[in-house]
Amino acid sequence: MHQISVLLSPHCYAGSVTGFIDILLFANQLAERKGQAALFGWTLCSQASEPVQSASGILLHAQGDWQLAGCADTIIVPPLAYSSLKQFQARLASETVLQQQLSAWHAAGKQLLSFCTGIPLLAESGVLNERPATISWWLTTWFRNRYPRVRLQPYATMTTSPGLLCGGASTSYIELALHLVRQYGGQEYALACSRLLLTGPQHGSQAPYMTMQSFAGHDDALVLRCQYWLQDNMAAPFDLATLAAHARSSSRTVIRRFNQVLGVSPLRYLQQLRLHAARRWLEGSNLPLEQIIQQLGYSDSASFRRLFQRELHCTPAAYRKQFQPT
Repeated sequence: MHQISVLLSPHCYAGSVTGFIDILLFANQLAERKGQAALFGWTLCSQASEPVQSASGILLHAQGDWQLAGCADTIIVPPLAYSSLKQFQARLASETVLQQQLSAWHAAGKQLLSFCTGIPLLAESGVLNERPATISWWLTTWFRNRYPRVRLQPYATMTTSPGLLCGGASTSYIELALHLVRQYGGQEYALACSRLLLTGPQHGSQAPYMTMQSFAGHDDALVLRCQYWLQDNMAAPFDLATLAAHARSSSRTVIRRFNQVLGVSPLRYLQQLRLHAARRWLEGSNLPLEQIIQQLGYSDSASFRRLFQRELHCTPAAYRKQFQPT
């Protein structure tokens, strides 16, 4: 039986705790119906076994402390609620004891699992250095700047490496839980749980759900000037020299600062702006795709379709079908 501990922290999301465990419970019930032993056992643990109030006010009762948590095979760090980035960073700075404990557990061979806003706790502990990770898409710029040694994969809904499992936005816990079911029970159990949950195959990418907020969270004045100018001139042909002149800088400096702050080139950023606008039109209008493409400044519809497919991992028609209200 694979033993799991879930770490309870004040203002964690209750559904991320109970929802994850419910999926493991489904897997155990399926095993029981087959006359087999349970696949998973679990405990809820807080620092000193104290009850913890979740972000929604639901009181979560711990069954043990961190010492008991360290006896598990996999240790889950649920996401934390926050009202502002400043408040979130202060919370991270206050969790030094937990971060040291996470580092020690990882060194002892425990598997650490987190997702959404729990990922920075792993990053602060150092266990993600030189490892792949993902996070909620709206925190990607902030995360990349704060933890440059982490190999961030912002589009991924899940990343795996020895002893580490990372998930994207909050409901990625479903994919992570199914991954554990698949790992310790097999594909048959994972598919059966998926049917019970009414979930399809793995999403594979956060890209269709991302907005331009993923490029926010910085205070670089030069990059901000460029971002505003590109927003206002989205449909105009891209010209790096014109952009640099508007920013009162050189082309080389603009490229360097974009890559440092946003992780993309100015042209790639403009492409994301245009894709974001295209998605809004696909979601909220019945404009033909060819007309949308022209509004964005593209003359070659085939190249735009290839860009859309490459960046969002689906076709414009499939995106409209999935996200346009019926």
